[in-house]
Amino acid sequence: MDLEERVERLELENRRLKLVGRATVAVLMGVVLVAAVLPQEIPDIVEAREFRVIDENGMTRARMSSDGIRYADENGVLRAFMNSKGITYQDENRKPRAFMRTDGIGYQDENGTARAAMTSDAIRYADENGQTRASIGVAGFGYLDENGVLRAGVIAAGFRYLDENGHLRALMDSDGFQYVDENGHARATLGTSDLVTPSTNATTHYPAAVVLYDAEGKAIWQAPR
Repeated sequence: MDLEERVERLELENRRLKLVGRATVAVLMGVVLVAAVLPQEIPDIVEAREFRVIDENGMTRARMSSDGIRYADENGVLRAFMNSKGITYQDENRKPRAFMRTDGIGYQDENGTARAAMTSDAIRYADENGQTRASIGVAGFGYLDENGVLRAGVIAAGFRYLDENGHLRALMDSDGFQYVDENGHARATLGTSDLVTPSTNATTHYPAAVVLYDAEGKAIWQAPR
């Protein structure tokens, strides 16, 4: 499943958690409104240690107390709860799958491995081993391989591509495009270039040019000439 699908799933879980929160607020508002329209012989204040919702089969489906609000499915399995720490959603096996707290939103797979997280700093996606594979933040976008080596990045200055050893191999910015070999030597550029004419030793600035270099960094072909 790619990053876009994981982010979509994280956003879906976020929407579900928000629905739980909104439903809770709606229930509380309903209690207030009912109390407002009931005859005055009904007490203005209702006090209890806990409120419970029981379904037609006698199963407790929701509870509200000083500890928080809990929701259970038709089998009595706790699926969501909200307290002062945030909102947590669990699957049918009681394993936490998504949460929303003050520090952000997180998603875990069925094995309990954190797979995606959204905080005020960034959105991160991890593989099944918990290794971060992609992140999007204020600094830009980054992609890492299975060994945690940064392989590609998009930042304000442009695009960067690195090989498996972390060496820069290609970059693209406002000046153009550049390809670098495994030894760190520029081998091809497309964009602005400053070239030296061997016969006159004069430097010419080209606002747009294609230049090929040998392994020693000497220009061997260029357009325009």
